[in-house]
Amino acid sequence: MLKNYIKIAWRNLVRNKVYSAINILGLAIGISACILIFLFVRDELTYEAHFDKADRIFRVTNDINLQGQTDKFALTPFPLAETLKKDFPVVEAVTRVMPIGKQTVWLEDKVFSEENFYFADSTFFRIFNYPFLYGDPATVLDAPKTVVITDELAKKYFGTPENAMGQTLKFSKNTHKITGVFRDPGHSHFKLNALLSVNTFDETLKKQFSGDWFRMSLYTYALLPEASKKSEFEASLDTFYAKTVVPWMKENKLNASMQYHVQPLPDIHLNNEFSYDLSPAGNKAYVYIFGLVALFILLIACINYMNLSTARSAKRAKEVGLRKVIGAHRSQLVRQFVGESVFITMLAILVALALVELLLPYFNALTEKNFSLANFGNGPFLLVMLLIVAFVGLVGGSYPAFFLSAFKPVDVLKSDNSPRGSNAWMRRILVVTQFTISLILIIGTIVVFSQMQFLKNNDLGFNKEQVVVIDIPNGDTILVNRLPVIRQKFLSNPNITKVSNAASIPGERTGRLLYLAEGANGGQMEEKTLSTIFVDYDFLDMMEIKLKAGRNFSREIKTDDSMAYIINETAAKWLGWKDPIGRSMENGLGAKGKVVGVVKDFHFASLHNKIEPLALMLAPKSQGFLMVRVAPQNLPATLSFIEENWRAFDNKHPMEYFFLDENFNKQYRAEEKMLTVFGYFAALTILIACLGLFGLASFTAEQRTKEIGIRKVLGSSVTEIMLLLSKDFAWLVLISILLAAPIAWYGMNRWLQDFAYRTEIHWWIFVLSGLAALIIAMLTVSFQAAKAARLNPIKALRAE
Repeated sequence: MLKNYIKIAWRNLVRNKVYSAINILGLAIGISACILIFLFVRDELTYEAHFDKADRIFRVTNDINLQGQTDKFALTPFPLAETLKKDFPVVEAVTRVMPIGKQTVWLEDKVFSEENFYFADSTFFRIFNYPFLYGDPATVLDAPKTVVITDELAKKYFGTPENAMGQTLKFSKNTHKITGVFRDPGHSHFKLNALLSVNTFDETLKKQFSGDWFRMSLYTYALLPEASKKSEFEASLDTFYAKTVVPWMKENKLNASMQYHVQPLPDIHLNNEFSYDLSPAGNKAYVYIFGLVALFILLIACINYMNLSTARSAKRAKEVGLRKVIGAHRSQLVRQFVGESVFITMLAILVALALVELLLPYFNALTEKNFSLANFGNGPFLLVMLLIVAFVGLVGGSYPAFFLSAFKPVDVLKSDNSPRGSNAWMRRILVVTQFTISLILIIGTIVVFSQMQFLKNNDLGFNKEQVVVIDIPNGDTILVNRLPVIRQKFLSNPNITKVSNAASIPGERTGRLLYLAEGANGGQMEEKTLSTIFVDYDFLDMMEIKLKAGRNFSREIKTDDSMAYIINETAAKWLGWKDPIGRSMENGLGAKGKVVGVVKDFHFASLHNKIEPLALMLAPKSQGFLMVRVAPQNLPATLSFIEENWRAFDNKHPMEYFFLDENFNKQYRAEEKMLTVFGYFAALTILIACLGLFGLASFTAEQRTKEIGIRKVLGSSVTEIMLLLSKDFAWLVLISILLAAPIAWYGMNRWLQDFAYRTEIHWWIFVLSGLAALIIAMLTVSFQAAKAARLNPIKALRAE
């Protein structure tokens, strides 16, 4: 029986080549898109899964509330880990991880610039089971000034991981001995190159860090005996906070509150609500959106199959009638037609896998992942393939199967035609569904594009164009002392207009400090937290930030370098100061001073967030970044001049630079990916829908061949016949536009809520999307309509 079903399915495919090709191609495109999105979604949802104890590892986070302002920190204070070790029986092991920023590494006469270096406790590898090539993971970080490195770094420095063992590397002002080499499988919120022993810390520094419960400096991870102990752990943290932290705050006269939380390790990657996280987080909403898009595309492909199968039901009416006459039950016919659907799906999957293999390099570039054919052989992937076969086979084949199997033998055997009108309404609903989904994606793509243009072209309050940013090597005080001379040398070039340095730049992390600020009505000082940037005298001029009141920092006023503050408008409002100039402030570093100026608000962070209260402090020798504003003319020569003269002042470190505008726009990389993905998949949905429309138009023209012939004999023009055949499809697309518009508006309006500053969803977006879909649909239908309209009337009247 099965062999017979397959044989019949194959004969039908060969007999109806055009429709078979449309079905298989439509399904293949839909399945290939679904496979690619599955690879991405599964990758995002399985971060940290390679750690054996992932379900028992938890990160401690905290919410800090100061004067009604709550901040969520992934960072924790230095002494917390020691307390967890001693006083928390529920904790099996604990480790701290502290990023130490970009490092210059010296190896004999070679110099390297490296990122992703961290201090860590010796218990790190007890909790996180990284695969070790050399060294004992239990002891590699016990001794001070020891370091473990990845196999990639070992190959880069010493040729092989084995050669790295026992060697020394000089960085972070110390020489460190390599005691272990491990492999970093990636796929974690950790991006590791090297781990240094936390025992390297200077005792004075340890003591300084250990006495402050509000100095958020590192990340704390705890291993519990079992995942169910999470609530007990959280309760213990609440008790600890009340017994230890609250008395400390009272002793230090801090009017604040804090609450510790426990975050499961697998949840970290897709949680982007914390300040100062280890690496850019994923976005759970985007993962769900892409999963929904995959389902939509597959659904559109299934609709094509259902439409074309029911539309051509007349061609198989006699077959159904004859099978019923000779004793076939309806259940047997249902199995046959569902089996045919599954057979076609399996053929489509073969084509889809070939398409995926062709598209994989482009998809990897788009998602910044590294998927390969190896992903196709694992259990989850094979399970998804089976689910796709089942889904498409049942969803795509169920309606045609039940529709065709319901034909009555008497009706279908006494004429060449089966009752076709009964399924026309279903085909119309399916076409409307297809184009509604396509239009939602098209509208979504245009809205995302509009928001991206808004983000990139919105007035930021400073000028980010034509600014070269040089990374000042950390810890090199000799170079910092030379900055005034470097500045003068750079300004000697007519293509360089301004030079300035600052501890941080717009688009990079900005630190926050605790301040004592004069009350709104004077008198008692109040505790406030403000984002703080340490800058030089030329920062405002360099960034073209406008003053609203007061003055800039001045070289002529000697006290400015320790006793002057400039704040933004938001800070002035938040502090309740109608006249901020002359108001007193003192930061947590002990610098007392007065406000000398107020700048207009500028976006030092992304437009996802509202502008926060900001204080600028003068620190002409602050380490961080040197900014050079260059003229657009003769840019290569200007960059060569900068490189040559920088190396003349500093030949100990690799020179690294970037453009400020490109770096600032990196904050919107997730949205750029979303835009590209939406664009591609919106095009795919339209392509699949148009394939189905092409098939339906072809079938409609075929069914109305005699009518067309009669109309031509009676004098109808080609244009009139084309309009006759096209108008039914045009109405369906117009209905789709009316349905898609409110759904798309609601969805994209919710998405835009993630941005503090956002574009409007203009009416023309819906008009443009609708017109685009209508024109594409009509061009698709018109091709078949024109072909039918040009048919010789004599042939047409003989056709049926």
